[in-house]
Amino acid sequence: MSMFREVENRDLPCHLFGYILDFEEHNAFYDTDDIYISALGDGFAELEIPISKMHYNSGGIVHGGVFAGLMDAAMGEALLTKNKTGVTTSINVNYLKSAGKGDVLKAEAKVVKDGSRMVFCTCTISNQREDVLATGQAAFMVVESDFVQWYAAKLRENGYQ
Repeated sequence: MSMFREVENRDLPCHLFGYILDFEEHNAFYDTDDIYISALGDGFAELEIPISKMHYNSGGIVHGGVFAGLMDAAMGEALLTKNKTGVTTSINVNYLKSAGKGDVLKAEAKVVKDGSRMVFCTCTISNQREDVLATGQAAFMVVESDFVQWYAAKLRENGYQ
């Protein structure tokens, strides 16, 4: 999925890692915004966006919604690494610096509280020069507490064995 390198598995069980990558292969939002997964670990996800003109606002810098979308996606991936799915119930983004032409945004998200009903994450977005551009946090309500079982059943329903 990553245009820069193979997705790095940082000690996730292989079946969970594989199911997450398969699940996100069909994520239209990722395709639309050019989001790539670069690394996954236990409670950790790293995603990237190579900035292009489609990401700019009318002022010629990256639109804040790109930051928010990347941050939400990265924290959602961190949630999946805990073998859970969920929906975002709140998100907060702190914009620190702008991004522009030639930048590659990297979001690093971590699960900081893994509850049975709610999961809380933090995220930092930086560029290729390691300048921190945004920070944030989000809360997720757990929808499925066993992502692998849920997704395997969904695949079977669609005729995959």
